[in-house]
Amino acid sequence: MTHQVELSDVTFTRLQKLAVPLVDSIESVINRIAAYYEDHHAPQVAPAPEHKTALIRKFNGTTPPDLTHTKVLSVKLAGQPIKKNNWNSALFETIGLLKGKIDNADEARRFIIVNFVKGKKEDEGYKFVPELGISVQGQDANAAWKGASHIARQLGISLEVEFLWRNKEQAAFPGETGCLSA
Repeated sequence: MTHQVELSDVTFTRLQKLAVPLVDSIESVINRIAAYYEDHHAPQVAPAPEHKTALIRKFNGTTPPDLTHTKVLSVKLAGQPIKKNNWNSALFETIGLLKGKIDNADEARRFIIVNFVKGKKEDEGYKFVPELGISVQGQDANAAWKGASHIARQLGISLEVEFLWRNKEQAAFPGETGCLSA
């Protein structure tokens, strides 16, 4: 199947500069650009260990893709699986590792980059963390990863989350599996 595409004069001129005269077509130039991009910028894709036919996209934990419309499949914190597999559980379990490492809520600000308040608050999405004497607000997937990975990096521990994008048009990679590591 072929598609017709209209290009502006500016774009066409740019493509001409990348073409080998009397050899390249517009399509061959675009394919060469796409191949270069895939080799140098696209996320790495590796086979899933438990599903030989499935692919897992591995992403840099400091520059994650949009995690909206994802379902967490597994979380490993310091090499150990956590009980609940969701973004906020990853965040709260990571926050729990601060016990014994900080003395007060003011010190927590160095580690916790999501909304929290001193004391007990259990409305507006807050959850009390008695070990630290603070209440932390639940987050969307993107903010929960950012907050959990920040703490993991500060503590020098590993955090790995495997997840699935739901089959929604708005998802970054509908139906695909991804993995983030901090």
